[in-house]
Amino acid sequence: MDVDLKHIKDRIIAGLHGLEARQLAAVESVVRNMHRKIEFRPGGTRDLVSEAFRDEMSLFLVVHHALHERALNKENFEYVFKQCLIASGDPTARLNPNQKQAKFDVAGGGHRWSLKTESGDSMSRKTVKVEKLTEALWIRNSPTAEDCARNVREKVTPRLLDYDRIVVLRALRKEGMITYSLEEIPWSPLHTALMNDTRAEIFSKRVRGGKKAKSFGADYLKEGTQTRLFRMLLDTSVEKVRIWYALDECLHHGYWTLPASTSTNVSELSKSEAVELPPQRDHRPEETCQEELPF
Repeated sequence: MDVDLKHIKDRIIAGLHGLEARQLAAVESVVRNMHRKIEFRPGGTRDLVSEAFRDEMSLFLVVHHALHERALNKENFEYVFKQCLIASGDPTARLNPNQKQAKFDVAGGGHRWSLKTESGDSMSRKTVKVEKLTEALWIRNSPTAEDCARNVREKVTPRLLDYDRIVVLRALRKEGMITYSLEEIPWSPLHTALMNDTRAEIFSKRVRGGKKAKSFGADYLKEGTQTRLFRMLLDTSVEKVRIWYALDECLHHGYWTLPASTSTNVSELSKSEAVELPPQRDHRPEETCQEELPF
């Protein structure tokens, strides 16, 4: 695609006329942050993050953090993910217009995607946390382990048929930097475990400090082993199904690392400095590449 840079610059300059001071400050912040460098480290799974996907994600993260210090939330991530799929070659990628009919968030690239976000200053080194796999108004009316198992089989498991892949965007802030990690919870092992291993005897209420928990939980094991694949919590306080999935069993699509807030000095944004990898995974240094946005 041919780009007329002079025409674009002229339109930007013309568009500045008439803006209020606070609007100009916001524009200046975005422009200043376009000079920052963002570090990308590819994951072991390469079927999703193409070069176009990588660059589109980088662009949106830079723009977001020109105006916000908090990580992308789920709603923002859905839009960004859709745009990344479009940039990767699917112009028909779209947000789900009717989640009452089917619970996927984005359709594109030949798949229906369920998208989640996770953020915090101290994320687990071992599990990816999904705070809402699905809403579950039936939880408070499930006083026994038998009730829980039946409702998971009848109400939770069929929900997974509404989408094909589950992707979690994890954000970790450390020393002024924020790293986004794109992890995928494999759909088939999750669905198989729910189909085959949901039995009353795996549901119980844990006892901590001599007090029994209010909510039922269950550990699902990796097939043919005694290793936990994920833990499910039927959270009565918010009436949601939550899961903690083993990070080692997830598909890793890559990291993006950038300053979490806007610098006042363009030269500071352009420094190429080593950034410590967050605690999710190891990486091979030779896979690190420094990406500079083309603006």
